[in-house]
Amino acid sequence: MHKRFSTRQIAVAGLLGGLTVVLGLSPVGGFIPVPTPAASATTMHIPTILAGILEGPVVGGIVGFIFGLFSFYRGFSQANPVARMLFTDPLIAFVPRILIGVVAYYAYALVSGELSRKATAGAFGLTAGYTTFSALAHAKALYEKAQSAGSPAGLLVSTFGPLAAYPVFCYGLALIVGGFAAFGVWRVLTGSKAGPVAAALLGTATNTAGVLGLSVMRGYLTAPVAWGIAILQGIPEMLVAALLVILIHRGITRSRAHMAKTA
Repeated sequence: MHKRFSTRQIAVAGLLGGLTVVLGLSPVGGFIPVPTPAASATTMHIPTILAGILEGPVVGGIVGFIFGLFSFYRGFSQANPVARMLFTDPLIAFVPRILIGVVAYYAYALVSGELSRKATAGAFGLTAGYTTFSALAHAKALYEKAQSAGSPAGLLVSTFGPLAAYPVFCYGLALIVGGFAAFGVWRVLTGSKAGPVAAALLGTATNTAGVLGLSVMRGYLTAPVAWGIAILQGIPEMLVAALLVILIHRGITRSRAHMAKTA
């Protein structure tokens, strides 16, 4: 009789699910300080990304469910009323978290071949470039929307405020930064670390877009506020996730190769 799950898959799911809870219960709450107005980037989704890469979409989804379960439980103790509303909503607490591991697996698999790697790298590069260009080029409009949205958009206001008075500067800076973003993403994703990087970037984006998109759809956040959080919080989290996933995946791969040689 064919086993649905191997012993290793069960062990990995339990280990990474437990690591997610430990990160959430740690004094820093699974957050790493970053030099942005948001001040920190979460690492709690990284075990879910690793689960998807190492053991496939089902195990990734299971670890994501554990992440969602912890988020849902912790949501009831949130002091911030907006955060409490968001994460005590089962749709927001569970669906994006489960999808992290699933998307991470398919992103990792997608860039395994040389041709698909270059095509994916080109698509990611164009997306990164356009997103960066759009955010900076429309700084004035975002700034005005943030002002009308009230105090929750303070981070967005403080970031785009100085740029908003100079539309020409916004477009010039947007072209330069967008071009560098496109080239940088393309260069990284055509290298040997393409799989882990793609999984980390898309897995993190799934979490950010899922939580914020559903929050807007459910009426908890306005679109300008959600965009501000996505830019200021989401981008640092993607960079941190890519770096950590590369390092951890390299260590696990080398460990497995060594064990295979000595077996």
